[in-house]
Amino acid sequence: MLGPKRNSRQPDEIITGITIPLTNGWQGYAKVGVRNAMVISVASVCLAIHNGQVRVALGSVGPTIIRCSESEAWINGVGLENVDHAIAQEFGEKVRKESRPIDDHRSTAEYRRHAVGVLAARLLLRGVQK
Repeated sequence: MLGPKRNSRQPDEIITGITIPLTNGWQGYAKVGVRNAMVISVASVCLAIHNGQVRVALGSVGPTIIRCSESEAWINGVGLENVDHAIAQEFGEKVRKESRPIDDHRSTAEYRRHAVGVLAARLLLRGVQK
């Protein structure tokens, strides 16, 4: 994804299939929205633990999906065996800083930043407590 409604597909290319490798660890998704039934989120977080490594991506807090590579590197350096509430809170703060939300009719940028931080911390705790 290059931006909203933009991708890198060339005019002479056609997508005939997508292969998604299976993961072997815990995966979680959480969102904040006006109602659970609404498709458009105010903010969302997906966290996966694959081969002992955390991966995290954010939705609705930037022009495209955001992969939080700095937060991932930090938590993977700390080690999942060391995760407690304080570490999860710090991880959430790092994720929050990697978001790039805007103010719009659904929410303020500051609320979105706060939401992804809280969701990321909760998902991390769930993932290590499985």
